[in-house]
Amino acid sequence: MDANVKVLMDATGCTETEAQNVLIEAGGNVTAALKLLDAVSKEIMAFQVKFKSSGKESGTGFLAAMFDTKSDSVIYSDMAYPLAAEKEKSLDVNMPPTVFASSLKTVRSGLSDRHAASSSSNAAQIKSRFSSNFIQTVVGLHSRGQSAEASQKFAKIISDVLGEAVTVTYAARAHSLNSLASVIGGAKSAAMTPQQQAAQLFGSPEAAPANIDLGDLPSASPQEPLPRIVLISEPEIAPFDGKPARALCEGDQVIVKIKDGRESAVYFSELLGGTINGELIPLCVPVVKTNIMSDTFVETFVEFGPGIYGQFFVPPEVKIKTKDGDVEIYDPFQNEESVFSERKFGRQIMYGLCFLFVSIVALIATFLAVS
Repeated sequence: MDANVKVLMDATGCTETEAQNVLIEAGGNVTAALKLLDAVSKEIMAFQVKFKSSGKESGTGFLAAMFDTKSDSVIYSDMAYPLAAEKEKSLDVNMPPTVFASSLKTVRSGLSDRHAASSSSNAAQIKSRFSSNFIQTVVGLHSRGQSAEASQKFAKIISDVLGEAVTVTYAARAHSLNSLASVIGGAKSAAMTPQQQAAQLFGSPEAAPANIDLGDLPSASPQEPLPRIVLISEPEIAPFDGKPARALCEGDQVIVKIKDGRESAVYFSELLGGTINGELIPLCVPVVKTNIMSDTFVETFVEFGPGIYGQFFVPPEVKIKTKDGDVEIYDPFQNEESVFSERKFGRQIMYGLCFLFVSIVALIATFLAVS
């Protein structure tokens, strides 16, 4: 690659083809080529964030966020956390955004299943908090050189999602839409509405295919292949009467909540009754697969419906709340007669009528005595 082309790519984030074309138009003059590229509309602001936490999941994480400054909307968001020291070295916030986004995705795929899933969930929750007001604020702060204030804005959102205090540093640069096509193109499906994602996964009812070969339909079990839709879930804990996670078997009915912040996951959660008016509702679902990953965690899959599964990770000895018809709940008032029982309620009605009759007689007697 020509050195001047690389300079233009690193300085502006343009593609190699764009750099070559502009360089030819500028007669090989790098300064003139930079001015031509600056004249191109750069409506995308790419923020590359590095954050450090000292909490229970202490470590370093990276976040990529790309904002459309014309519509004040998020067009791309990804995250990897926590990273070991050797993986941290493979990322640098000063990388070109296409390289940073690609490297971030590679690093995230190398995380454990638990951390990869939590990174995706946390990235979705962070993305949902990037309001138009937030985007206007951080872009304005960055353009005025107030990087410390912009860092604090990112730190607050990341801290709120992770539940841990973090320190943030970042790099940001404006780019044209075309220069980020390789990244944004990969995020195209993420920009789809949840309804479109559901239609893509399950098919649109208006365009249902005829003569379906049942042999071509995917298995409803996550054994082979793994489930197509997996929602991050959290089981209800029952320290006394629960069943240890390591002892859960296929078919056991467990109580879980869907705690997946992704937009499509929230949509499915509402369809399944797991979320009502923003409140998480416990669901009773069957276990379909367990996997003892180590002495520290057990991975468990539950089934919400055909092709829709939940996944959670807990220590092996943690006791999960299950639906057990043999479990009796102690009621300290079980031997006390109900106030609405037929016999007790009838006596109370009689007492009331007698009291009313005596009161009326007393009022009549008082009235006669006065008159």
